[in-house]
Amino acid sequence: MTITLRFILFILVATAFAACQNKPETPVVNQTELSKQIIDEHFRYLNDKDLKSLIAQYDGKAKITTTDWDGETTGPKGADEIFHQAFYVSPDAKYLVDNMINTDSTVVVEYDVVGLKEKAGSPVRYDLRNASIFKIKNGKIVGEATYSNPRLYHNK
Repeated sequence: MTITLRFILFILVATAFAACQNKPETPVVNQTELSKQIIDEHFRYLNDKDLKSLIAQYDGKAKITTTDWDGETTGPKGADEIFHQAFYVSPDAKYLVDNMINTDSTVVVEYDVVGLKEKAGSPVRYDLRNASIFKIKNGKIVGEATYSNPRLYHNK
């Protein structure tokens, strides 16, 4: 009977020890929520002109196209070139998101870019309507295509 009691006590102690070693479960974040979070950060970085954080969001082989840039560029280096130029041309630009469609790994964002640009030696206010399609994989932007509507480009 003593062996059985010792055995039961051993099992209880071993179970208690094993329970203490378990880590609490981390909440599961689904891909849709992760994609939204990445794009929310992306536009915050754009508005903050945080070039370093912005380009860190891109995968090394990310394909980036935009109607404001000739051809296609790739990865963080290409993103650096595009955003560096955009921040130089209009350092006060604000990116105002008004619609986002999120389907797990693809996020479509409609937004306005509002700011000032130099024209004939004096600043001119502009409001440009854009739509960007982001492809996201493993927490990184692996593709971005941005389209501007030149008819909605308003100089004021």
